[in-house]
Amino acid sequence: MSTPSDITPAEFKAVLSRYPATLKLVSESKQPKKPKPGDSKTLEELDGWRDSVPKLARPRPKGGKLKSEAPVLDASMVKEVVMWKLKRGKFRPTILPLVSSNPVESLQATVEEALSMSPPEQVAPQGDGADDDKALAQVSAMMKVLTKLKGIGPATATAILSAVFPDTIPMFSDEAFRWIMMEDPGSSGGWNRKIAYDAKEYAEFFRRVRRLCRKLLFEGEDTVNAGDIEKVGWVLGQEAALGIGDQETPERKLSAEKPKQPPANVRQRETKQKKASSADREHELSKNVVTDAVETTANLSKIGAKRKEASSAEMPHLLRRSKRNKDA
Repeated sequence: MSTPSDITPAEFKAVLSRYPATLKLVSESKQPKKPKPGDSKTLEELDGWRDSVPKLARPRPKGGKLKSEAPVLDASMVKEVVMWKLKRGKFRPTILPLVSSNPVESLQATVEEALSMSPPEQVAPQGDGADDDKALAQVSAMMKVLTKLKGIGPATATAILSAVFPDTIPMFSDEAFRWIMMEDPGSSGGWNRKIAYDAKEYAEFFRRVRRLCRKLLFEGEDTVNAGDIEKVGWVLGQEAALGIGDQETPERKLSAEKPKQPPANVRQRETKQKKASSADREHELSKNVVTDAVETTANLSKIGAKRKEASSAEMPHLLRRSKRNKDA
């Protein structure tokens, strides 16, 4: 596994290309056979919807006038983002009920306030990191507003912000955080590293994500953003959890788990053979029944003939005794 400091643009692109297959694998493993009411969407479906959030959140004019340039997320969209986060990572059953307990007006007003603030700008390949402090201050201010709501901590706040600003705000996911911090000399635990989920940890994560963006851009990657880096960390973390090694890919694991179907001509031939075999068994069974019936009839006939012979043998004796009785 490549670490953030030694991953090359080609390796980064290869891992990122495995995101759809890894997502499908995780989605299928987490989807219950009988979903609860209101929870029918799979992780894969929610992830596809989340990709459209930047367009869906565009401000809409009212009465021919644009009230604000800030993106807009209504309460239902916020809850969908929260559900996406829960299904994509460790599911915490208390979070969604807490978020839903916020009054709709208060929830939408608070989210609108956070989204009306200036988001951080894209990382420049020739930058030296001097703008990271400003970018972090902008994200921190937005998070501070969102965390006033019930059920929304730093990680959930970044899930909402990254859905609207995926290029510049990385989501605080367990897998991405652990991968980015994998080389931290003062850390331990690797993929099992404990996470505090506080603003201080996110600040360090945010800085390192931007640093990796600059590294990859400088080394020749055409386009790379904060969302891409989060996805790469998530894929590597999920592959480690699923036991997928360097020689195996999510695509291979998916195909290995699906039962292989023989070609159509083979299936047709097998079906014909099964039908022929079944017909042969039915014919043999019918033949045996007829044979048994014939044998039974023959046996009964033999028994009847013997009884008739025995009866005939007794008749002369009976007749002679009857004659003696008559003579007496």
